[in-house]
Amino acid sequence: MNTCVSALIVAAGCHVTGDSISVERIERDIATLAAFGTRHTLSSTDDPKRGIGAAREWILSEFKAAGGGLVSELEHCEVPPSIRVPKGAKLANVVARLEGSMPEARDRIYYIVGHYDSRNGDAMDAVGDAPGANDDASGTSIVMELARVLAKNPLESSVVFLCTAGEEQGLLGAKCHVDNAISRGDGTIMGVLNNDIVGDPWGPRERTREAPERWQVRVFSHGLPRNPDAFEYANIKAWGAANDSAGRQLARHIFDIANERDCAVKPVVVFRDDRFLRGGDHTPFAERGVPAVRFTAMHEDYSRQHANIVMRENLPYGDTADHVEAPYVADVARLNLAALIALANAPRPPANVRMLTAELMNDTELKWEASPEPDVAGYEVVWRETTDWNWSHVFDAGKTLSARVPASKDTCFFGVRSYDQDGNRSPVTFAGAGKE
Repeated sequence: MNTCVSALIVAAGCHVTGDSISVERIERDIATLAAFGTRHTLSSTDDPKRGIGAAREWILSEFKAAGGGLVSELEHCEVPPSIRVPKGAKLANVVARLEGSMPEARDRIYYIVGHYDSRNGDAMDAVGDAPGANDDASGTSIVMELARVLAKNPLESSVVFLCTAGEEQGLLGAKCHVDNAISRGDGTIMGVLNNDIVGDPWGPRERTREAPERWQVRVFSHGLPRNPDAFEYANIKAWGAANDSAGRQLARHIFDIANERDCAVKPVVVFRDDRFLRGGDHTPFAERGVPAVRFTAMHEDYSRQHANIVMRENLPYGDTADHVEAPYVADVARLNLAALIALANAPRPPANVRMLTAELMNDTELKWEASPEPDVAGYEVVWRETTDWNWSHVFDAGKTLSARVPASKDTCFFGVRSYDQDGNRSPVTFAGAGKE
């Protein structure tokens, strides 16, 4: 049994394990998506074998075949003219939703995301081959595989499996979806796991297959909010909280889960929004205040990304399926699954966490509000030195809503997380400051 997920089975109340993830299905999914020739956002929507229309219908059919409680549909989006969509366009995301099993947690939503559109060396070429095997059939295959293994095994919170279009044209599908979801009031989006370029662990050709990167994946997260108001900015500055957004806590949480569960692929946490000169579908969520992270392989081979299928100096170029390692994608999928189970089954993070600053003292007193789920078993206060990137100290406060710990608020950062009867922990809520 794959240890990355096995320890979570009892807590999840479901029958999925790391071994539920199929390398063969992932390999088939990537090959099938690449075989549509191109999935450019402006490619054919009515050709049954080639283009983005054929691809989205196939993804939808796979969601429907998963059965269980999975409800799937095409989400159509009208986008106005822009540089990469000069005449405007009607896009279609492929969306599947699995309702949560706990009534008190059902309005909490966690996302698994990958973009199914592709491009070659010319962002405007809607006709030429653009198999997009790594970018991003690899991420799309993870979304599809997790939908299959969870369809008949709902978690306590709701899960949305989102395959977006228009990513290569400016994150258009993701922007449309998050705007629609928030305006409809679908629930509270608590976390987004975006998988984009997760198929090639080796990177540039000169790297060896013994490189440690085979067992790693980068996790990017947003720090500062996009447009903080004056009050929010003042608090971030006063508390030194520039590195403690909800997105950063999500990244830390994934890191901890991977190490606790001994996942084969470990996260390398990167405290940046994304790579330079590139973007991803986690960004529209983060810009709306949603905790969101991006999974991406350690080293990217740019001869196989946004590249035409050609030979140059006797070397093949192009994002083809033979350069994607399905077992690595499966290991990244297992990491996503472990994180998703832990997040969706844990209680909601406690609210209004604050250090009390009414008195001078060498210890630190904290207060917070209760998480609403009925299976909350207690809360943990965590802290770290201001120069440390991750939480290093833990104090179990039990079911109380306050605690006093032997560390100074002047030299440490603090936070509080909740945990349930099965040991599932929420991400940390960073502690601000308050008089009471």
